Amino acid sequence: MNRRTTFILAAGAALGLATGAMAQDTKTVCYVTAADSHAYVTPANEALNARAKELGIEILSLSQEFSAQTGTDQLNTCIARGVDGIILWPLDPQAYIPGLARAQQAGIPVVLINSPMDPQAEPLYSSFTGPDVYMEGQMAADALNTALNGQGKVVIIAGQAGNGTTIGRVDGFNEELAKIGSQIQVLDTVNADFDQQKSLVASRDLITRFGDEITGVYANDDMMARGFLDAWKEARPDQPPPPVVGIGGQKDAFAALQAGEMAATIIQSPAVDGRLAIDTMAKILNGETVEKRIPMDLTIVTPENVGEHEPAF
Repeated sequence: MNRRTTFILAAGAALGLATGAMAQDTKTVCYVTAADSHAYVTPANEALNARAKELGIEILSLSQEFSAQTGTDQLNTCIARGVDGIILWPLDPQAYIPGLARAQQAGIPVVLINSPMDPQAEPLYSSFTGPDVYMEGQMAADALNTALNGQGKVVIIAGQAGNGTTIGRVDGFNEELAKIGSQIQVLDTVNADFDQQKSLVASRDLITRFGDEITGVYANDDMMARGFLDAWKEARPDQPPPPVVGIGGQKDAFAALQAGEMAATIIQSPAVDGRLAIDTMAKILNGETVEKRIPMDLTIVTPENVGEHEPAF
């Protein structure tokens, strides 16, 4: 949260003012983001805020710090302030449903950014913008199946347990393998919370338990893919890593592709993610009709085509 946003929140609380009263001619949107400091979330936040400034929209930014409980409280805070709109980054498919119902009752439109929620939440928000996480899982499965010629044993390094993005990316992967008749076997699925260090620790354990049985790796994002690669280099410095597939399209992943350490990544731009959400909210506030689902473009990058693309972040 920047100084200006902090000042606005503090001043509003001290004066007991509804957010909508702060500026007669400016629309105010409460942005409940996943975190303040994170390799993917931070550039998404920055892009959203920059675009909001261009559009003349005031952003009140609240950070959940990856806690859905914190986020549900912050959603209620947004509603109590009487803002014009809410952009919510859901960390759980169900936890926010009561808050979304209250927002609807208060006449406050909500846009979900990045992560999906359960179908029962659909009547309660105006639009969901961001990647198709299930499709990302499918794309990862196809890429790893190709890299392994349809057979082998793999481990899945997943994000947060219960998180909509994690669920979609894991289910999409497993169901696509079954759909295409792949002979790939999943040895284990572990959660590393989209965190490189946690992935490093989890990967050390996976390598200890399975060793050379691991012929491929699917990581729910590129940071966790790097965690596995670092663990592998520690344990087997003279042995090349098995094919690894990640998601994100980070600079590090591009370098790993060029070095032959990764089999694929899927470009998902955080800047596009952030801009898409605020552009959609701006249309809603302007009285325009928007689609219920507004997806981002996704691109698979492999060692063969890595030179044709630019990293997402």
